[in-house]
Amino acid sequence: MIKINGVWYLNSLPLHAVVELENGSLTKFLITPFRELGNKDFTDYKGYHPRKCKGQQLPNYLYKFYGLEKNNESLTEVIHVRLTPTEKSKIETYGQNLDPKLSSSEIVRKFISDL
Repeated sequence: MIKINGVWYLNSLPLHAVVELENGSLTKFLITPFRELGNKDFTDYKGYHPRKCKGQQLPNYLYKFYGLEKNNESLTEVIHVRLTPTEKSKIETYGQNLDPKLSSSEIVRKFISDL
């Protein structure tokens, strides 16, 4: 079983499904033929996260048929944090100066996981 954070269908990729792996990276696979997936089935995906593209989540009961297991620690909870424009700018600048670059969300998640 391959542990993943989620799988989505996108209208722009009618023959593929986009997968968010445990490490947060995105990849895609052909949805047919219906089979258990291996690493060779995944190809590069360079688009936006499916949540930003109004992707439709693959129903959880189908995961097992593709050999996928949903990570219960996936990034599904959303919290809203109020920041001043100066604070937001500081976080974004900090993230852009890192190697590799990190988004504001990634910086906050890293800070929390380091507690």
